[in-house]
Amino acid sequence: MKRIVFILTGFILLSVFRLSAQEYSAIRYWNMEQDKTFITLVERQNKGEILTSEEQKSLDDYRMKLIEYFVRMPDSEKAIYYQNRASWKENQQNIYNVPQQGTDVYSGERSKFTQYLITNGIFGAFYGGATSFIMGVEDGRVATGIALLTAGGSVLIPVLSIKDRYVSYNSLSLTNHGKLIGAGQGLALGVLIVGDNVDEGKLLVTLSELSSITLGRVGYALGKNRPWSEGRAKLYTYYGTLMPFEGLALAAAFESENPRIYGLSALAFGAGGYFMADAIAKQNDITRGDLTATATLATLHGMLGFGIMSDIAENSEYFHSGSILLPAIGALGASMAGHYWLKDAKFTNQQGRNVALASAGGSIIGLGLIAIVGSDDMTPYYISGYITGMTTYALMINSYKKKNNFSLPAKEMKTGWNFNFTPQNIFYNRKMASYYLSNPGKRIDMLPAFSATLTF
Repeated sequence: MKRIVFILTGFILLSVFRLSAQEYSAIRYWNMEQDKTFITLVERQNKGEILTSEEQKSLDDYRMKLIEYFVRMPDSEKAIYYQNRASWKENQQNIYNVPQQGTDVYSGERSKFTQYLITNGIFGAFYGGATSFIMGVEDGRVATGIALLTAGGSVLIPVLSIKDRYVSYNSLSLTNHGKLIGAGQGLALGVLIVGDNVDEGKLLVTLSELSSITLGRVGYALGKNRPWSEGRAKLYTYYGTLMPFEGLALAAAFESENPRIYGLSALAFGAGGYFMADAIAKQNDITRGDLTATATLATLHGMLGFGIMSDIAENSEYFHSGSILLPAIGALGASMAGHYWLKDAKFTNQQGRNVALASAGGSIIGLGLIAIVGSDDMTPYYISGYITGMTTYALMINSYKKKNNFSLPAKEMKTGWNFNFTPQNIFYNRKMASYYLSNPGKRIDMLPAFSATLTF
């Protein structure tokens, strides 16, 4: 029964995803227009210079990206863009003074400032507790006071230092990732140094705290200064989190008894994860919605691997350590397959979340069907949950891909063709035909049900 609850809990966790801010904003579009390389190429072209084939392709691709982004912007954001673009150009500080900008963290404010303060306070409390442990504070009241002081200071400092009260999604995401993974990687570095010497616990905590603070600041700077898309920023956090666990799984599969091997594996695979994310980002223009859908596919296959691993452990007298690679390979392999499956899908944040939640619902339905039939074996539960979850996942993916490809005429625009299909005109033509017969002297143009134009 405990195993069944474990599998059920795992599939339900698929539905837990963080809420995000408004997907397509006027500020983001204006910033995209101000790209220095884009402006330089346009100015050169306007002066009559002949661009190289690579430069022309880059210019055309970027213009297409601007068109696609603008088409997806809500009408309210388009209105904000037209109302404020002149003032933004005169003074870039005005881009943060947008009318009717919300400040409630739960309503999807454009700036992540509030979320940034909250997470700063949480990590500040952790740093305070770690500092108390390092200093050997034994008095519980003093330790609590230090944690509260560092938490409050971590909130107060950005309030006073960030004058424009603006924190982008990239800064928030990379900061939190740097702090969280930094704590784990600092601990891994400590294990690599001290090995079996568990008496050096203070050194481990010190390295963990320092690494968390340092990588948190690095993440904030990268999010603020690098012109990365939100999808690319999320790609770094995804593989930066996944790959250290892949390294630990590989070390565990070889039954290594040396703690330094685990520390080295986590550090090496963690660094490799960022190189992998960078390579993928150069090949694919991934959105946050795409990556949410990819992570859902990885979770489904990872949970399937855990189920198979548990089955092997239950039906064998000897636990094969290599079986721990099943969820690791499942998650990583599904991630690679997801990038291929979702190439150029351009899912919005909401579409990605819908895919994740629908897949979770499908998996739970599969578990419910087996629960009704009844089974003392755990295998039918995770197999059924996987099949129904994957079925729902595939249906949602294909549905959204068709919708996005239909609504965005990117390929048609690149080739110069523009198609228009209006079957309702057949009905209108029939109505006009009766009027034409009654008035033969008047010229009436029928409306086309299908038209195509080619721009040279």
